[in-house]
Amino acid sequence: MNTYDVIIIGGATTGSFFARRIAEAGRSVLVIEKLAADTVGSKYDIFHIGKPDFNRFKLPMPEEGDDLAFTYNGTRACSAFGRYPKQTEGIVVGMHMQRYTARLNRWAKEAGAEYVYKAEFTDFIFEEGHITGIRYEQDGKAISVNAGFIADCTGIPSVARRKLPEGYGVETFEITPMDMFYVTLRYVRYLDPSDYLQDYPRTWTFYKTWEAPEADPAGAILGVGANIGFEYGERVYKQFTETIKLPPHELKYKECGTTPYRRPPYSFVADNFIVMGDAACLTKPHAGEGVTSSMVQAEIAAEVVISLLRQSSSLNRQALWPINKRYIEAQGKAYAGSLATLTGAVASSAGENDYFFKHDIIFSQKTFSNMDGGIQLTASELIAAAAQMFLGVITGKIKIATVRALLKGMKNGSRVTQLYAAYPETPDGFEEWVRQADDVWARCGSMADNLLAAENATQNKT
Repeated sequence: MNTYDVIIIGGATTGSFFARRIAEAGRSVLVIEKLAADTVGSKYDIFHIGKPDFNRFKLPMPEEGDDLAFTYNGTRACSAFGRYPKQTEGIVVGMHMQRYTARLNRWAKEAGAEYVYKAEFTDFIFEEGHITGIRYEQDGKAISVNAGFIADCTGIPSVARRKLPEGYGVETFEITPMDMFYVTLRYVRYLDPSDYLQDYPRTWTFYKTWEAPEADPAGAILGVGANIGFEYGERVYKQFTETIKLPPHELKYKECGTTPYRRPPYSFVADNFIVMGDAACLTKPHAGEGVTSSMVQAEIAAEVVISLLRQSSSLNRQALWPINKRYIEAQGKAYAGSLATLTGAVASSAGENDYFFKHDIIFSQKTFSNMDGGIQLTASELIAAAAQMFLGVITGKIKIATVRALLKGMKNGSRVTQLYAAYPETPDGFEEWVRQADDVWARCGSMADNLLAAENATQNKT
């Protein structure tokens, strides 16, 4: 039976990034991937990475004529009526996802990582109650491999995390249909050359829609993301196109996919194990994107794991715990607070959203420029927002129920942020922290449930 320092289950972006880090440190790493080599990362055609992130994570650059599709600088976020744009700067690189994933596979292999394709994880190997390897199937053959550390990078199915025994240290919840963000991308061709995208792409947060470039200079991607399901997203898109005038265009084709949209596991690590990427629900609450947000955790995990391997130390839960704490401090706290805030702020009407944009209530230039840092308002900003909301109520621009929902979301966001700021330094005290976390998240509810409740309330009134 072969033995490796690390086995990674799932060979897309997160798995390949982690494999490269482990392999370039001189450690043996095996990546098993259930898809064929030429189909890994074929979920969508186009995906984006901010240009600074290539240097930040030391990623290989895409190339013209291969995986590079386009670049653009910044976006404009508009209100539900297409007004009061908030402009952000920053070069974004659009790439063909399957081709760039293949580049990441090659990048990891160059450092020494081994890949096995069309290999499906079936179970863990345990010795004395601890994980010591995995079993997988390839071409109908059962294969067993040993390793001191296993990483689940299998995306929404979370096939390894969900196979863990109850009480092993990482939650085994299913990412259900109500825990997902449903994305539909329309690849279109604009009919008038004067409409070709040469300026900032646009987003409309009320509808969770966007207009972005694609590889064809005459084309664009018209996207919509929604909780609940694709059908709900289509209804939102119809409402969007009835309100916002888009350039005349013809549809070339559509792509549909999902990303997780729920809180991550309270702990990512257990003895000899970690969950990463979409399997750990590490997506940006404001955008649903998870490629580089997952790399934040993966880089921390690589540093900790490599250090432990060099010292020939045990990779048990206690030793791996700094991955949890460091990730929470680096990104998790901000994302958790944003998720709680946004979950409670979904009940506004189009007119109310327009008012919020006009008066910088949540949707301000500062907020859009620092989404990755979470929704953080100073005392003076909160007072100004409260004054504008009060004015909106007395002038009939905002319903009291909307203000209550927004304030509840902001309050929940603050509670969650404070809770994650007190994340335990060690597993000691973790059980008590989890009890508090369960209570706080129960108050927040889910984005999908809150949307359904708001929709049902509207239907009952009519």
